[in-house]
Amino acid sequence: MPKGTGKKLTVLLLPLLAFFVLYIPYNWVNQTFLVDWLGCGCPVVDEYGNVYERAFNANDFTACFWLAVTLGVTASACFLCRRISRERWWLRVVYIAGMLAASLWLAGSFYYSMQWN
Repeated sequence: MPKGTGKKLTVLLLPLLAFFVLYIPYNWVNQTFLVDWLGCGCPVVDEYGNVYERAFNANDFTACFWLAVTLGVTASACFLCRRISRERWWLRVVYIAGMLAASLWLAGSFYYSMQWN
């Protein structure tokens, strides 16, 4: 392994840290504020038995939030791919695709862990 490769790899994977840094604060905001404001994903039944579903609830907001984090991580990966040499253009493409795939997987995992039923 060439000298400095570990440091370069750490810098290239650093944007994924945003998911783990944002998880606990967003989970707290989701439980204390968003569910009261937007409601959970549960249907509401009135006294006549009519079922109403909210058009936009806390689950939808959570999906939008993690999608925005995914876009931010992917954009920062596009910026950081300049650290990879131009001769290895294919490695840049693999890096960006891998960061997008990892971001989507983490976003989906965090979304399902915070979903209200």
